[in-house]
Formats: sequence, C-alpha cells, structure tokens
Amino acid sequence: MDLSYNAECASQMARYQECVVKNATGDWSNICRPEGRALAQCADESVPHLAELKSACVDQIEKYRSCLDSNSLLADEQVAEKCGGLMSDLWKCSERAMAEIEARGATGQAASGSERLV
Repeated sequence: MDLSYNAECASQMARYQECVVKNATGDWSNICRPEGRALAQCADESVPHLAELKSACVDQIEKYRSCLDSNSLLADEQVAEKCGGLMSDLWKCSERAMAEIEARGATGQAASGSERLV
C-alpha cells in the first residue's frame, strides 16, 4: 500500500498531536476537534481508497466509535476489553474491503495489459 500521503498530512498531524498534548488534562477531544477534522479531511483526500473503505465498513466504524464514546471515561484497559471485539470486526472488514479493492485493481491492470497485446 502506498503510504506517501504521510508527507501530505504531516502538518495536520503535527497540529493535532500538539493540541492533544497541550490539552491532555482537559477536554482535548472537543478542544482539538478542528485539528482532528483537518487531519481527517487531508487523509480523505490523500489516502488511496479511504473513502471506499469507510463506505464498505460504515457499520463497523459507527459501532466502534459508539463504543469508544460511551466508554471514554474508563481506563484504556477497560476500553480495550469492552471495544476490542468491535475493533477486530472493523479490522476484518477493512482487510476484506481492501482485498476487494486490490482484486479489482489487479483485474483492471490485467485487462488493460491484455488490451495492449491485442
């Protein structure tokens, strides 16, 4: 997978991380929302197939996000225990979706390669 988007979103990531660290003892998830949105927008525009992955796994994303939100006051270990299964479901969905995307790409490349031979 091409990870060249990292450089494209480096400034957004740096601003988001800086905000989180600066507000770690406060309500950083709300305080840093603008920086998080900017990072998400950059990723959406820069990461290959991210929109397709989000669309394919929307149910798993929503369930996992809901679990994280409803357990945000718990210790990390407790959140992992309560939401770990949902994270695993999301991971499996993203792996399936990416395999389908790559298969379509390989099929498209094979077709365009055979067209050149004709």
